[in-house]
Amino acid sequence: MKDVYLVHITLPDFFTKPYYALVPAQRDVINALLKKRVIRGYSQDMDRKNIWCFIEAISEQEVMDILSTFPIISHVKVNITELAFFDTTPAILPDLIMN
Repeated sequence: MKDVYLVHITLPDFFTKPYYALVPAQRDVINALLKKRVIRGYSQDMDRKNIWCFIEAISEQEVMDILSTFPIISHVKVNITELAFFDTTPAILPDLIMN
């Protein structure tokens, strides 16, 4: 059974040109993992110092394997916490109107 892990990513104090060059590829990886529902949520603070993501995985090692695909991984610090539970509001779809 898969668990949900909270990953706190601390971004560099100073963003270099090489780091900025990785951002589009990072977004592509995140969007692909969101689409597959591997990442359940992804947020960044307004100061651009922290990222929090919720990753669904079997183990912490699997989380590390997923994080290793992040283009920015060599520029950041990571802290992983296994969660006891992860509740979210259900996705609400509009009523289907049959014409």
